[in-house]
Amino acid sequence: MLTTCIETTERVRKEEALRLLNDRLEAEIAQRVLERDRIWQVSEDLLGVSNFEGYFTSVNPAWTALLGWSEDEIKRMHVSELRHPDDAAHSMAGRRRLAEGVPTVRMENRFRHKDGSWRWLAWTLTVENEVIYLIGRHITAEKLAAEALRESERQFRLFSEAATDHALIRLDARGVVSGWNAGAQRIEGYTEAEIVGHHFSRFYTAADRAAGAPERALAMAAASGTYEHDGWRVRKNGSLFLAAVVIDAIRDEEGRLIGFANIMRDVTERHEARAELQRARDQLAQSQKMEALGQLTGGIAHDFNNMLMVVSGNAQILKERLSDTRNLRSVEAIELAAARGERLTRQLLAFSRLQALNPMVVSLRQRLAEFRDLLVSSARGDIALVIDIGRSIWPVAVDVHELELALINLVVNARDAMPDGGTIVITAKNTRVQPEDAPDAIRGEFVALTITDTGCGIAEDILPKVFEPFFTTKQLDKGTGLGLSQVYGLTRQSGGTVTIASKLGNGTAVTLYLPRSHRPLSERGVTEGDTPRGGEKVLLVEDNPEVQETAGMLLDQLGYRVFRAQSAAAALQLLQSGEAVDLVFSDIIMPGELDGMALARQVKEEYPDVAVLLTSGYAKAANAQEAGFPILRKPYKLATLARAIRDALEAEPARLLT
Repeated sequence: MLTTCIETTERVRKEEALRLLNDRLEAEIAQRVLERDRIWQVSEDLLGVSNFEGYFTSVNPAWTALLGWSEDEIKRMHVSELRHPDDAAHSMAGRRRLAEGVPTVRMENRFRHKDGSWRWLAWTLTVENEVIYLIGRHITAEKLAAEALRESERQFRLFSEAATDHALIRLDARGVVSGWNAGAQRIEGYTEAEIVGHHFSRFYTAADRAAGAPERALAMAAASGTYEHDGWRVRKNGSLFLAAVVIDAIRDEEGRLIGFANIMRDVTERHEARAELQRARDQLAQSQKMEALGQLTGGIAHDFNNMLMVVSGNAQILKERLSDTRNLRSVEAIELAAARGERLTRQLLAFSRLQALNPMVVSLRQRLAEFRDLLVSSARGDIALVIDIGRSIWPVAVDVHELELALINLVVNARDAMPDGGTIVITAKNTRVQPEDAPDAIRGEFVALTITDTGCGIAEDILPKVFEPFFTTKQLDKGTGLGLSQVYGLTRQSGGTVTIASKLGNGTAVTLYLPRSHRPLSERGVTEGDTPRGGEKVLLVEDNPEVQETAGMLLDQLGYRVFRAQSAAAALQLLQSGEAVDLVFSDIIMPGELDGMALARQVKEEYPDVAVLLTSGYAKAANAQEAGFPILRKPYKLATLARAIRDALEAEPARLLT
């Protein structure tokens, strides 16, 4: 018996090691398979295997979760039944690239859900052993977001282009222009190609650039997030416009400053409209103030006129009765004081537009030539007076006496503004005025009569007050403050207005707007002459006892037989009693149901043979004159009263006599 012994220890050891290795590999493979299966089961991405014929041989549960189809339904369907028709071409092109040996292909397309809706998928495909392995990621939300972003950008672009009244300017972090809409081109004048790449400071004025305004605006926007400002900007052609500017800082997700949005709007017209509205409000307030002052001063002047009538009337009566020289001088002093008082009341009434005017159609060229000597004497020897009025200047309707007084007031003011001498220039031009061209909303054809001096000028804060009565910058003994108020009242009552322009050190220009008249030039006024007397019966109607007494004595002095009545009703009762009267001499302003105008109309209707003469210091006299009644302005002189009575008795229409 032969026994062979072989040492197998090493082999057994190796076999055991091999077995252990195999078990470990099998365990690892099992683990990998388990992990793969786990990934296959839980992955939200679509995992699958497909052949080149277009059928899926294996899909993970994510397909069902996303598309609604079961695994078996998907395996039975050709890919074309799931894929959107519009995506077929590029999807098949991707499969061809795989067949041609491209290792990995990426594409996007839409797959149909079981409910008929579509899902966007991003695929990654690779090939091994004629089998296609694919992974699909659901990107519908990203696609919709991207589409929404594109639509938003499209709408914003359209909005930016359509917003031509706003300049929408994109700036980088340094303030360099990077974007520009049609509104910016319209407002600033630059095309996008001309301005992109340039610093936005070129829109600022040179003074603002020198002051660092552009840099300060960006710094404030960066610090607070936004900057708002209204300021002047410069267009490409160099013109200025007022801009409402908003600059917003733009930051990325991490808060880093990446640029600015500069929104700008041209508000020049709005600014001018607001300024015009403010001017209109100021003019209205000024007009209302002047109207209130006018009512106040008019009432005072009317009462003062009645007192002056008593003083001057009695002075004239005393002058006729006295023979002593000393007494006559005293009476003349009373007359002189009354005359000065009358001038003051005329100026007050002129300002309040209650002055009874006697407008005449005159040529300013002729009338100022007649006034020249008087105006020269109102100035000084070291002041040159230049009157330059052309032959083509239109005729105007104005009270000549009040115009003379207005010009004297203006020349005296100019003289006082030039203590070291200078020049006064009076010019005129024809002009057509619209309501927005001058204060007080006058409209039509006017002659602008301008008196310009080279004096010291008037401070800007004082200008709005210069037409107010009693306002003066002169010393107490140098002026009453009524000169310019008389000018204002004359022009307004004549249907025009007056403006003043002045600056300290640059002189003053006062312009009177007098309405053009298309009527023929008026004849010269009544000249002084003898004092005519009479013996007719005169019914004196006056509610003020003192004025009635004075007027009665003046009529007695002229030889007339006087009946007195204190109201229109009393005058009518006297006429109805049968008393023969040749002339009714009545004040216009009286209390009661009937004033002087109503009395005059009734007398004219019921007693046509009785003459009527009215008297007043009020502007209502102008209405009486238009009705055909002669007017005598208070206070009146004896000679003027005498001529007015004779004119009325002889049935000759009389103008307003002074």
